[in-house]
Amino acid sequence: MPRYFFDFREGSDCCVDAQGAEFADVEQAYLEAFEGAQDMWSELLRQRRDPRQCAFEVRNEQRDLLFVLPFMEVIESCEDRKQTRAQVKIERQR
Repeated sequence: MPRYFFDFREGSDCCVDAQGAEFADVEQAYLEAFEGAQDMWSELLRQRRDPRQCAFEVRNEQRDLLFVLPFMEVIESCEDRKQTRAQVKIERQR
């Protein structure tokens, strides 16, 4: 199983993931990164740190950058759901 590394970036600071984790594919790695960002969001706020300035840089075993997951995607996914619920409500009223 391939190993993926989740380097944590906050502004210009970067914490390199030296261990990594094994996942079946890059899609599973993305889902894990997204869940991690969700979990970290409230903790960052409690520490008075701005999660909007954070991201995971996900790399493969050769340390090639596969994708960047900005923590803002967590909020954007919530906005999409709110919009969808509002649209459903409007449709039901018609």
